[in-house]
Amino acid sequence: MTTTSTIGTSQIPANATASSTAAATKSDAAVFGDNFNTFLTLLTTQLKNQDPTSPLDTNQFTSQLVQFSQVEQAINANTKLGELVSMTTTNQAVAALPLVGRAVEYDGSAATLDAGGKASFSYTLPSQSTETVLSILDGSGKMVWRGVGETATGRHDFTWDGTQLDGSTAPAGTYTLSIAATAADKTTISTTSTATGTVSGIELQNGQALMDIGGLKIPTTKMISIKDQI
Repeated sequence: MTTTSTIGTSQIPANATASSTAAATKSDAAVFGDNFNTFLTLLTTQLKNQDPTSPLDTNQFTSQLVQFSQVEQAINANTKLGELVSMTTTNQAVAALPLVGRAVEYDGSAATLDAGGKASFSYTLPSQSTETVLSILDGSGKMVWRGVGETATGRHDFTWDGTQLDGSTAPAGTYTLSIAATAADKTTISTTSTATGTVSGIELQNGQALMDIGGLKIPTTKMISIKDQI
């Protein structure tokens, strides 16, 4: 199950994933405590009722005590690790809060289109192409726009104004840029692409800080740069 916590500009909820881990660790500690108390009770009973002519093997129960001590240390280490993970995740979210309201460029080919707005992309050709075809696909994978792109080596910016093949305006939603570039020898050139959008919020999902960009959940690790405007 996916656990999501939304972070606004004024409050930061607890990390559900880290909380679950901490709860599990506390449960392990409780079980250990019960088992250790039971062990001590049995050991004390054995010592009280041992045969003086055939005493218990001290090496055996000393070894058991050492094993319990090692388990206790491992549980304590896991507890501290869970607390550290929780703090690190929260710190990531706090550090990302200044991005809210800012336009950012991120690694990927999907961008959101607002009603009457535009979607901004960029693509990079590692080598010269003889033909570059750009296509815009909607959320279902249907092509809604097609046009000619740049052929020179390097980075190229592209902004789609939402006009579809039939001349109508595309509805608001998520759209993907597809690039088909062909080399002189007719082979396909592999390209990379980025998109730009405005961050509306920061979320914690499964221990990861995500930027909410028009409904798209983009990990902060995929952010490339902050823009003055789209």
